Amino acid sequence: MRDGEKGFLLLETLVLAAVLVLMAGALLVYRQGLRMEAQTRFEAAATFLAESEFAQLEYQAAAGTLAEGAALRQVHVDFSPEASEFSGGGDFLLRTDIQRMEQAGAYRAAVTVAWQYGGRQQQQIYQRRVGAYEK
Repeated sequence: MRDGEKGFLLLETLVLAAVLVLMAGALLVYRQGLRMEAQTRFEAAATFLAESEFAQLEYQAAAGTLAEGAALRQVHVDFSPEASEFSGGGDFLLRTDIQRMEQAGAYRAAVTVAWQYGGRQQQQIYQRRVGAYEK
């Protein structure tokens, strides 16, 4: 080595290490973003499933066929084709609990939507009054 090149290898190594650390950090942030996107898709699908269930309950209440009790069903939701590999679709478990209220024709409905993502069981609970409304 010449006198002007002393310490240059160490400097190159430190710069390379810093660049590698930054690139690894960027990849981790990107991966976390993909996971958050998938989680948001599951949460949005759960909300839409619950709203759909409430619409069906409102229809049954208007028809006079809504009754107290609990129901359990499983639903598969296909997400959009643009969805990432982390969230191509998902299976959801819907539990609907109906309780009669004191007012005639009025019910308290609770819809629990559960799913598994990332190795963890997750759920959201929605509650609403359905049935007779005064005009």
